[in-house]
Amino acid sequence: MATPHLIPAAPSQPAWEITITRLTQALQPRLEACAQALLRRFQGIGLRGDLQVRQTPRGQSTFLALVGQRGLIGIVDISLLDGMALGQEPYVTLDVRLLDACGDVVMAGLAQRESLHSAAELANSDAFSPESLDRAVTAIFVASLAQFDLQLRPPVPQS
Repeated sequence: MATPHLIPAAPSQPAWEITITRLTQALQPRLEACAQALLRRFQGIGLRGDLQVRQTPRGQSTFLALVGQRGLIGIVDISLLDGMALGQEPYVTLDVRLLDACGDVVMAGLAQRESLHSAAELANSDAFSPESLDRAVTAIFVASLAQFDLQLRPPVPQS
């Protein structure tokens, strides 16, 4: 007879739920603006896109689905990782990954990862500054072009 394996509980810290909620509320508009800027860049080369924001086991995620003439090309996953949800310690950090059309990770670590442990640290954070997020958007766009073999100019329709 097999003995059941105990699943360790995630670490907890008083008031972390309030802190992570405040951090997420402060950062989510910035990340959605980045996703919208990224979507405009992709639309400029002839792709369509769909944005969705969801709570995932990793934290709050903004998904940008890239759609071409033949269907889904890939997905950009911009996530605020919750360290407690990952079973580590109380922090939030930015994580950006590219997923292929099947949902498999094809490229990770496309944004500077800086951990915030409190809402007060957000004001001094370089990783979440507008300049840093603009650089991250450019890096994501360039990496997507290479990973998904995309053209900078939309194809010219043939008559």
